[in-house]
Amino acid sequence: MALALAGNIKGRSACHFLRDGEQIIGREATCHIRLPDVSVSRTHAKIVLKDGKVTLTDLGSSNGTLVNGRPITRPRELTLGDVLVFADVVQLKFVESVPPAETMFSQNGSSIESSSVTLDELFDTADRADERTNLFRILAEAGEILATHRPLDELYEAILDLVEKLATCDKAVLLLMEEGREEPTIKASRLKLGAAEGELVLSRTMVQKVIEQRSGLLTSDAQQDPRFQQQESVVSQGIRSAMAAPLFDNEKVIGILYADTTDPAFWYNRDELRTFTALANLIGVKITQARLTEAEEERRRLAREVQSAKDILAYILPTDLGCALGYEMGAYHEPCLEVGGDLYDVKCLEDGRVLFLAGDVAGKGLGAALLVSNIMPIVSVLIDDSPDLTELAARLNRQIFLSTDLIHYATLFLGVLDPPTGNVEYVNAGHNPPYWLTPKCGIEEVAATGTPIGMLEAAPFASGQLTIAPGGMLFLFSDGIPEAQNADGEFYEDDRLRDLVCRERDNSAGEIVASVRADLDRFVGDASPTDDITMLLIKRTLDAD
Repeated sequence: MALALAGNIKGRSACHFLRDGEQIIGREATCHIRLPDVSVSRTHAKIVLKDGKVTLTDLGSSNGTLVNGRPITRPRELTLGDVLVFADVVQLKFVESVPPAETMFSQNGSSIESSSVTLDELFDTADRADERTNLFRILAEAGEILATHRPLDELYEAILDLVEKLATCDKAVLLLMEEGREEPTIKASRLKLGAAEGELVLSRTMVQKVIEQRSGLLTSDAQQDPRFQQQESVVSQGIRSAMAAPLFDNEKVIGILYADTTDPAFWYNRDELRTFTALANLIGVKITQARLTEAEEERRRLAREVQSAKDILAYILPTDLGCALGYEMGAYHEPCLEVGGDLYDVKCLEDGRVLFLAGDVAGKGLGAALLVSNIMPIVSVLIDDSPDLTELAARLNRQIFLSTDLIHYATLFLGVLDPPTGNVEYVNAGHNPPYWLTPKCGIEEVAATGTPIGMLEAAPFASGQLTIAPGGMLFLFSDGIPEAQNADGEFYEDDRLRDLVCRERDNSAGEIVASVRADLDRFVGDASPTDDITMLLIKRTLDAD
């Protein structure tokens, strides 16, 4: 067994193990055994261990040194059980024992353990009135932190404030488990001013014990305990005592709370570990509650943003399509998420022509919806300055390229209809080829004349011409229709869509769009949508002149 001076310093347990040779006792920070009290002289006494004998000498201290109640004036050989008093304020006992060392931390995964504190026994405080009173006092101080909602980052720092009030420590660390990671990660840490950062002395074995066994673990004065001298990770950092406790939220362990000290005047004991573990349990519950609260707040925030985006898109996407005399128009738009990246528009120009477009932004959700909200107003502005569609497409392409990242672009079909003649000038910027139907059951696909908008900074665009004859029509759609899948993974495909449009061609524009929607719903069934769906159909009536 090791020889030590054990007792109480300023209300805290203390144990100093004696090593061969001379050790100075006093309040100076450089003393081997530091007694931080103003009544103690800077260098108060010295103790010498040699050949198994221990000798105590007073160094001319102001307030004297007592052994078993008597002042010493010359070197005094100590025997086990002697009570030493320094300056009438610090009492230590000469013993041949060590405080319980429940767990030894190390980098190599080794662990020396004799006992631990589990959550099941934590509140079993019968016959421990003093400990229970102290526990409740600490928990009372924690009440404000635990009852008040605050952001997680602020909560972590408040927890470390509480740890510093609970335990004298050079280092306090909060670690949390994260999805996809086997080991907990540091969320907040606190180092005493002047303390060396170093690595956190937590072995994988210790971490697993804390998490799997839900046990608070302790090392008591590992720095001086000769059993621990070979553990270089502890010795190198000067760790005297350390505690680790599981953050248990009443369902699972979500992390670890850790504290250590290098002060030779203090070592953590089992009672402090019990309080530390109890505090960690409450902190675990609080962190989980705070996470759920933040998740709910984030969900509500996103819901508000999504609703705002839906309102904006509902305002942008047209509802009145009857601006071309002699023509019927039908449209349908359904995002696969709350908001989507498909778009369509119809606008009557001052010269009587009709601008129409349909597009599909790469991606889904809010990011795609934001680009939609940019494209449509820009087109409306550019058409007045750039009546030539190829120039309009080029200017729009450059604007989108410079204002978005490389992964955001849009396929787009731009057309300008001259109602009296049925002539359509168009630019197909990489969009799904629309179906052009003639009165005599002919059907053609309108191929692309350029690359998607915003994909390349300087992209050439060509225009094309077609004519919608009386009884004919132009059907624009997004790839969400032919690429729709049912529960068996089968695709709706272009051939089915083309055949359906041909069969329904004699119906009104609105009826044709409704038939496509109904057939698509039957095909998809209960399968979740995988892409946005948009249709725009322009049909010239038979009596059009």
